[in-house]
Amino acid sequence: MNVTRNPDGSHNPPYDENWPPHLEVQWSAGVAACETGLRIHVIDLDEDRYAVHVGGIGQSPMDRASVYAFLDGVQVGVREAQKVSGNG
Repeated sequence: MNVTRNPDGSHNPPYDENWPPHLEVQWSAGVAACETGLRIHVIDLDEDRYAVHVGGIGQSPMDRASVYAFLDGVQVGVREAQKVSGNG
């Protein structure tokens, strides 16, 4: 899912609480990609299992909770790297 960031900090498309789980994961990955500038791709492996690729390097298989934790870790890692390099 292509997600963009609006000037007010919100995202487009906005989160929809009625999305099925795989779309929630796709949207979360899109938000993480917007926030980090990284290319993040999620593959739905069925049965609540996913493969996540960040810049061509992947983690698989992961359940939904692990995907969210992984995406959070990616965002924290990028923020910390930006602090160290003086860009954040």
